Amino acid sequence: MGLNEILDVFFTSPLRLPSLLEKTSKETLIECLVDILNRYANDVNSSALREHFTLIKAGYHPKPIPKKLGYNGEAADGTPCDVKPINIRSNSGNKLNGGGNFSDFTYERLERYLRDGIIMLVSGFLDGHLVYILKFPFSSLEEIIRHQLSRYIKGQRRPGQYLRSASFSFKHYKDSPDLKIVYVAPNLDDFKEALTKSLYSFLKVEQ
Repeated sequence: MGLNEILDVFFTSPLRLPSLLEKTSKETLIECLVDILNRYANDVNSSALREHFTLIKAGYHPKPIPKKLGYNGEAADGTPCDVKPINIRSNSGNKLNGGGNFSDFTYERLERYLRDGIIMLVSGFLDGHLVYILKFPFSSLEEIIRHQLSRYIKGQRRPGQYLRSASFSFKHYKDSPDLKIVYVAPNLDDFKEALTKSLYSFLKVEQ
């Protein structure tokens, strides 16, 4: 029993958490708390814990602490991956659309992502509860990212010029032959109203 197992229960079966913690030894709980503090106490990114959990749930290895720049993790064979965990509140009126965004994007970064053959892990949470994890190659997003870059960066990029937010959603990669569902909540229907119709339909059919 360790932090990864506790996170699994916390994000997927929160009602089991109290009984799990009662059965966990004091030494293990201390180790988990120290691990969390070392990993997240000084992290300004509030999605760090969801990012970490998405990686381990998908079987990837998170980058060592305190790695901040670069890719989020990698597979056993060294293939890098980038994680986009989205969390919405049930009373926000927003819906999970299988999307995410990249900050400060450039053509140079796009070419590097394509060259490195990175894998995308896109996860959706409702009130901190994991609903899904989708996996697909970054190359599936090349068209939409190039389109957004071309609208913002005309000709030669000036020093310090970036596309502040390059966004995407499920519709931009839904036809990828390499799209895979890593995880979908067994009680998916409980989250139906928090999902866009197209994403819910895809997850339901593939469930």
